[in-house]
Amino acid sequence: MSRRRLRFFVAVAIAATLIDLLGYLSLRALGFEWWAADVAALVIAAISGISAHRRFTLRNDPNLRWIHRPAAFLTSTVVAGVVDLSVLGLATERGVLAKILAIGCAAAVRAIFNRWFLFRVVRAEQQQPARRPAPSGDVRLSVVVPAYREVDRIATTIHTLHDHFIGLLEVDDFEILVIDDGSGDGTAAAATATRKATGIELPENLGKGGAVRHGMLAATGRSVVFLDADLAYGPDEVIRIMMELENGWDVVVGSRRESRLVTRSSAGLVRDVGGRLVNLATHLLLLGQYRDTQAGCKGFRRDVARLIFSKTQLDGFSFDIEVFHLVERWRLTLTEIPMTVAETDSSTVNLIRDTLRLFSDLVRIRRSSARGLYLDDGGLEDLPPAALRSAA
Repeated sequence: MSRRRLRFFVAVAIAATLIDLLGYLSLRALGFEWWAADVAALVIAAISGISAHRRFTLRNDPNLRWIHRPAAFLTSTVVAGVVDLSVLGLATERGVLAKILAIGCAAAVRAIFNRWFLFRVVRAEQQQPARRPAPSGDVRLSVVVPAYREVDRIATTIHTLHDHFIGLLEVDDFEILVIDDGSGDGTAAAATATRKATGIELPENLGKGGAVRHGMLAATGRSVVFLDADLAYGPDEVIRIMMELENGWDVVVGSRRESRLVTRSSAGLVRDVGGRLVNLATHLLLLGQYRDTQAGCKGFRRDVARLIFSKTQLDGFSFDIEVFHLVERWRLTLTEIPMTVAETDSSTVNLIRDTLRLFSDLVRIRRSSARGLYLDDGGLEDLPPAALRSAA
């Protein structure tokens, strides 16, 4: 929510609270029973609040679009009202202090209910395939491989991917892009030398998020999938993601929570613990019940990829969380599929350092959202309409 909208939101909330409190006290002074005065004040405050929010605060706000769902909002209002009445009914003196306490309890319950139920309704809506018309693209599939100092094995990775795809796709219907994240060791040149991939060297080391962003924006495939250079996720997983994208999903991500691990190493255990900590922390920002936000294999329709990665700001490993945030913000459809994962013996995970960086990045995403850096600038309108529901 932008700062301007936040100010409107606070102002409307304060106004509705005053209407509730003063309305209750005024009706009590006129001789109404406490419960009748409370119900009447709650109804007047709710009508005033929703009208002001719809007109000023939340209009066209994708994060708070539940305000346009009368049934969901009514349910939240009724639950909060019941709490208000219950707290007031338990009080021995039903005056100003009792009403203020009732209002506070109802507000807390409403906040919890909004996240649990109202956003649950939105998530359910998002998690249906959009089935948009196919996006434009020169090839059917683009595979983006972010790489840092992978000169010794990048050729093997490319040959493995290419030889697998050639048995399933036409030779001119896929491309492999290796994004050398400022390695300085010739990784990009080694990739290009295979004649089966295009190596793109970044002038400086940005981080995985920066490398993936460059690859996504450079890709020409109708489906774009990125995966790690160590091929912990094999080429079969790429094909599965492509098929799901072609079945109508905007975004398809891998999940290790229900996967079968081919090997289990100490480095894999560290990554697993780190991944679980990340997933717990993302509940501070994300609304969805995602099993795995950090899996290194994700796919996008090309137009969706360009929309999302033209707005991402993070270059580090937290870029995945930013991507999920934009998917939720723009009501894009997303599905998770379990994947077979081959763990490797190397890991760059530092639990303390990366956890601190994660929380810093969560704050940065919040700030970017408040500053309006994630406004879609009409990009959503450029997406083909969904077959089953409105896209925006």
